Order: sequence, then C-alpha cells, then structure tokens
Amino acid sequence: MKEIACGIPAGRGLAGKFLIAMPGLQDPNFEKTVLFVCTHNKSGALGLVINQPHMANMSEVLAPLGLEWERPESPIVFHGGPMALDRGFMLYETDLDYPGHVRICEHIYLGTNPEILRHLVQERGQGRLLFALGYAGWGSGQLESELRDNIWLVGALDRTILFDLPLPSRWESAIRSLGVNPRYLVDPGRSSVH
Repeated sequence: MKEIACGIPAGRGLAGKFLIAMPGLQDPNFEKTVLFVCTHNKSGALGLVINQPHMANMSEVLAPLGLEWERPESPIVFHGGPMALDRGFMLYETDLDYPGHVRICEHIYLGTNPEILRHLVQERGQGRLLFALGYAGWGSGQLESELRDNIWLVGALDRTILFDLPLPSRWESAIRSLGVNPRYLVDPGRSSVH
C-alpha cells in the first residue's frame, strides 16, 4: 500500500487537508466548494469536491456491479471535479488490501477500483464512505499559485464535514472551523481558477 503524506510539515504538501473556495471564486466548477486534497507534491495535486451532488444517482453507479445501496450514508454521488467525469473515486475509513487503495492520512483512504466499492457496499458496517465521479487536478505549481492569489483557504480535516454534514452547510462549516465568519471574508474581486 502506497502512503501519501498527510499535513503540511517539511514541504510534504496539503494531502489530507481541505481547500475552501474564497467567496470571490466564480468558476462554476468551484464556486463555494470544499475540496478534500488527496495528493499534493511537486508534480501537482488531486482533490475531490465534497459538497456538490452529481446528476447521476448511486443506483446507476451500482447497477453494473449488480449491487444495491444498503449503507447508512445517504446514497449521494458527488461531483468530484471537472476532470475524468466518468471515473469513480472513493474516500473511506476502512484499510483494505486491494489494488488502487491508497492511504491519504490516518484512517482516510482513496480508492478507484470498483472491487473496493463492491466491498464497501457489501460490508456496510465498516467506516464511512464518500463516492465521487470526477476529480479536480492541478499541474506542477498551479495550486501554489492559486493559494498565493488567495483563491483558497486551507483547513484541517474535519471528518464530520467530510462524511456527515448536509451538502449545503459544508462550505460555511469549513470556513467557520477556521474561526472565520464567512460574512466577513473580503472579496478581492471576482476571480476564476486558471
């Protein structure tokens, strides 16, 4: 199992952190979004939007696997980002031994293998699960540039925000977790992600 650095120490990146869109970000893919950063290194970054629903439903995702949703979470398919919209990504809390299983940080894993989804749906009592279609990606230095331009706030992982809160409250809750009232954030001019 490959391990991805969790946290910021010693230049190890933002994997395991939230990116929270500033109010001025008007790109429709990212306006008022919260992303969970899965990988971040000198080659770039990959994250999943955790507060936008996808048009697809979980029944459509599970049908090719011959499965039905029987987990305690709401059967939400998340719009993980604008790249690879037909590819599934899972964030979950169960350590598994499957190809495509990557540890992001303590008890948070990323999976892309459909067999992981099969296992997590059938073994529904083992930790929480978030399923997304698509992802957000940044090339080398791109995320760092956006952070310098104040497009994103960086927040610590909060498992309740990641897995449990209703989608409409995740953005505001993520900002408030930083000790900031969203009403007082300055909009330095509407901006777009480049």
